[in-house]
Amino acid sequence: MTRLRLVASAPGAGTAELDTMAAVRLPPGRHGLPADLVRANQRQRMLEAATEALAEHGYGRITAARVTELAGVSSRTFYQHFEDLWACLLAAYETEAAGLRGAIEGACAAAEADGADRARAGIAAALDFLASEPAVARLLSAEPPPQVVALAAARRDLAEQLGTMLRGAIEQGGTIPLPGLERRLIGAALALVATRSGDGDPRRLRDLEPELSELLLPVL
Repeated sequence: MTRLRLVASAPGAGTAELDTMAAVRLPPGRHGLPADLVRANQRQRMLEAATEALAEHGYGRITAARVTELAGVSSRTFYQHFEDLWACLLAAYETEAAGLRGAIEGACAAAEADGADRARAGIAAALDFLASEPAVARLLSAEPPPQVVALAAARRDLAEQLGTMLRGAIEQGGTIPLPGLERRLIGAALALVATRSGDGDPRRLRDLEPELSELLLPVL
């Protein structure tokens, strides 16, 4: 997850940077930090907390109260940022989906090989990204309840985007797969990732690369 890190907390400090370290909890009381930095820090902590809470409890038992507890914020603060729990999870999902796409794009651009080998590099990079944070893997791969329309749509959109990215990495002519087929294949791959991410062993995610390549590349 792309996280906010405070690089100074003395009175009057107002500098922040994006980093891979976890967002720190601000000190209580008067700290002299700008209001926009405080809000950004609170939001980032809640996004991280929502991801962790989902990994803990799944969609069936996650609550806004658990998110606020993990984030160290009040319920009042939570609802100042998000309309409800699902809006918070959607923001977390979109943030992590962007990070996953960036990891794939970077690996494909850096790969010296062409065609299917470049696509395999993208698949391996995606699995490395997910394996580095199992809670993020659960967020991006688990299928949300259908009644949570925005999250279900975000997962479908991610599947379509990943299919398009991998097909573009191969850069081969020929017939485009049947409408919806790419999305269904990526959806199956995400379901497999969801199953593997539950055991907390990152190696089991990274070991999926040959299986996912065999599933996806012949069609794409």
